[in-house]
Amino acid sequence: MYIYYVLRGTQADAVVEREGDIEAEQFPGVDLGDGPAIINYLTRNIHTEPGTWGECDLTDDFFNREDAYLLYNGRWMRRSDTPWRRDRG
Repeated sequence: MYIYYVLRGTQADAVVEREGDIEAEQFPGVDLGDGPAIINYLTRNIHTEPGTWGECDLTDDFFNREDAYLLYNGRWMRRSDTPWRRDRG
């Protein structure tokens, strides 16, 4: 389960970063273990100001893992799963 986010993007040609806690009350109906679902909810319902979001880091409840996500071809995916990685065939 994720408990903290850092969302990065641009607004009016300026780099912006938004961060905050992830609590069930703020994310009704969202699986808090599903990174892309959390990020989609963030960008559609919480941080709706004009701009482009391209990266998001999510931290789990034990603070032992941080997952980095990128917006790739219109969907959020883990940085480690992106197709340009050299170890992917």
